Amino acid sequence: MRRLFVLTFGLVLCAAFSAAGAVRKQTAHNAVELQAYEDGDTIRAEARLIPQNGWQIYSHKPGDAGLPTEAVWTLYDHRLLGEEWSEGEDILYEGFALNVYRQPALYGARLAKAGGKMPEVSFTWMACKGECFPESVSFVLTPEVFAARTDDPAAVPQMAAPSAAPVDNSDRLSAGSDRAGDGWLRILLLAFAGGLVLNFMPCVFPVLFLKIMSAAKETDRRQSAREACKYAAGVLCCFAATAGVLYGLRRTGAEIGWGFQLQSPFFVAAMAALFLLLGLVFLGVIKINRGLRYLPAGSFMTGFLAVLIASPCTAPFMGAALGWALTTARPAYFYYPVFLALGVGYALPFFLAGLYPGALKKILPRPGRWMAVLEKVFALPMFLTCGWLLWVLAGDMSGGREDWLPYTPAAVEEATARGEKAFVNFTAKWCLTCLVNERRVFADREFAEAAEENGVRLFKADWTDRSPEIARALSGFGRGSIPLYVYYDGRGGYEILPQMPSVDDFRRVFSGR
Repeated sequence: MRRLFVLTFGLVLCAAFSAAGAVRKQTAHNAVELQAYEDGDTIRAEARLIPQNGWQIYSHKPGDAGLPTEAVWTLYDHRLLGEEWSEGEDILYEGFALNVYRQPALYGARLAKAGGKMPEVSFTWMACKGECFPESVSFVLTPEVFAARTDDPAAVPQMAAPSAAPVDNSDRLSAGSDRAGDGWLRILLLAFAGGLVLNFMPCVFPVLFLKIMSAAKETDRRQSAREACKYAAGVLCCFAATAGVLYGLRRTGAEIGWGFQLQSPFFVAAMAALFLLLGLVFLGVIKINRGLRYLPAGSFMTGFLAVLIASPCTAPFMGAALGWALTTARPAYFYYPVFLALGVGYALPFFLAGLYPGALKKILPRPGRWMAVLEKVFALPMFLTCGWLLWVLAGDMSGGREDWLPYTPAAVEEATARGEKAFVNFTAKWCLTCLVNERRVFADREFAEAAEENGVRLFKADWTDRSPEIARALSGFGRGSIPLYVYYDGRGGYEILPQMPSVDDFRRVFSGR
């Protein structure tokens, strides 16, 4: 019903805009149309935000990045009774789950009339197309706005009656998506497929292989089935716990996703030790008592740890499913089943192997020397994963990610006046391209090393909170958007780098080649 209402509201409102005139205001890249009319003791206002020329606007629930599109009212003696936004489009870009408007977005509000000055409304949004611009327009509900409406009653869109209580605007950022159920079955299937494929990733498959070979040697079918159920329970509990931690942290504003545990040096160190241990087990240096799996929590803990082992990996299909779950604040009854479907797919291969050990024996070659050779081969991905985790840990512990100085024009001028090289990173937490570059380039140890080797001072101009000083600096370079990357050579010259630079670009400019 909710989806039907939103669809009907959108179609009727579009018809009204086409049938009746509307006051239109144009920005550099987008446009907004507004019309209003009186309905008894209330005023209805309807707006349409129109992305143009391939630009997209972050929706009122933008997801991992971007600022929300907002309508801010100055009501005077009037009272806001309710408002409604059309839903945006869920997309996944470079690991960031976003919700955007690529097509005209619709907004409606209902106000209680009062005497005195007429209400005013300001629309603010973030428009992006490689670079990001904050834009805004403002309207006053003047007679011109009301006169834009035709006198034909058939052209007047009818909105659902909202609550008579005043609106709490904080709900607009925390409420679940109205389209949360769209394609939910497809998302669950993608999550299941992602969990299934995750078993065959290099850091997971050797462990699965050991478990399946262990099941194939089992002679007690009932015992094998019990161990398979315990393993599956451990997997599902770990996925549920991961989902719960993610859900709680994201509600506090943390921008995290799958594998967030790797942001903790303690977790990374523990995982490196575990993969080293597994590699030694595969080589036969360390022997594990196979009877340990019969301990009360043996197989359960194996399943729980198997999920942690998978955290450095991401399988196909997982990104789309997790992106859908994390894009907006999904209700728990939509959010958790995605992670559980992922867990079911992940647990399925060994679960089936434990239930049908006889069938497994018919499929697998007879035990022999090949198994010992294969186990030693499987030690390689364990050691490689361990080495990668140690590299990540070294970066975290040594501060391999560069230290940025806070930007002020005076600080940059002072550095360049002394003949020092300087680089200024104009960025913001709401700028998707900026965040991608942070992950792709600035978090790379080679960038920090290139800056250190060439004596480049690094300044970060954070425009997350609007700053007139940064805005003036951008304008000085003929820009009104970010990202902007400026390198000063210390000899009075500067160079503007591409908006999607590479580490090689920085090596070139820092070294003066």
